[in-house]
Amino acid sequence: MKKLVLVALIASLLTPASAQAAETKFTGAPLTNVDSQGATINIMLLGVPAKGGLYIQQCVEAAVGARPAICNEVVQLWISNSRGASFVPTDVIKFKPTGSFTTKTTTVDCTVSKCGIFMRFDHTVPGDLSEDQFIPLTFKAATAGNVALPVDEITATINGVAVSTKAPITLSYRQFATVSATSKSGAGLTYSSLAPACALNGTEITPLSGVGECAISVTSAGNATASAVTVILPIRLALGKQTIGDFAVEKTAKSGSKLSLPSQTNFGEKITYKATGACSVALARVSFKKGKCTLTATAPAKNSSYSALNVKFKITGK
Repeated sequence: MKKLVLVALIASLLTPASAQAAETKFTGAPLTNVDSQGATINIMLLGVPAKGGLYIQQCVEAAVGARPAICNEVVQLWISNSRGASFVPTDVIKFKPTGSFTTKTTTVDCTVSKCGIFMRFDHTVPGDLSEDQFIPLTFKAATAGNVALPVDEITATINGVAVSTKAPITLSYRQFATVSATSKSGAGLTYSSLAPACALNGTEITPLSGVGECAISVTSAGNATASAVTVILPIRLALGKQTIGDFAVEKTAKSGSKLSLPSQTNFGEKITYKATGACSVALARVSFKKGKCTLTATAPAKNSSYSALNVKFKITGK
């Protein structure tokens, strides 16, 4: 009996989180005999955990105990209350799988392969498998004269860094950034900002907040060789860093000399200077004597935009 209990205990410890019951309850239709082209599956979710959003993907079924690795990223949805998400959890979610899709290395025919809907936590809860669910789908075979076009593929970068729903980028308040993308089909692309926290002018992004998230969408209208697709590029926002611009102070200064000081930070905040040791500040200038001087520059933070400035310069008067 002790041996049996021990075996059961070990088995429970080795059970992956994905094998345990997920909190999110999934309902959707149709899940069988789905059209290979132009299908829409209406999904409702109940009990979505508050600690993170979800991704809904079309994937090939993986081996028992493994996560799906072959997925149709171009139809992926981000379900979250965060700005830039495809849907919020309480929406009727419109999911548009395709009868076939191509990854970078593999072409999948879902009328032959075992495909389905794979649902998991999003990038805000990395490594947590507790919401992993796989819902099988079956597809109608494409009929002659009605062959589904492959979904176009978009590759995108922001400031030269590859970005996708699996790999968000972090930008700070007012940090200059450029989005660049190409479509496999060669079709033209259009760009849109999905949240007011990020302004978009052409392909130039300007974060207008230092907290939260925003997202940029890139859309291919498709052409004779590929069908249309939209990809979402999530951006995490961080507080901006205040600086004194190009101002630089040498480590030594001539006794009796004076140095003019900038009055504002890069974000326009008034700078307050404090001098200790062999120096003094008056009328936006620092005067040096012989000896060691410490010059401190401070400026206030702005809530949700940038952090406070607190910089010290150490100079020796000679």
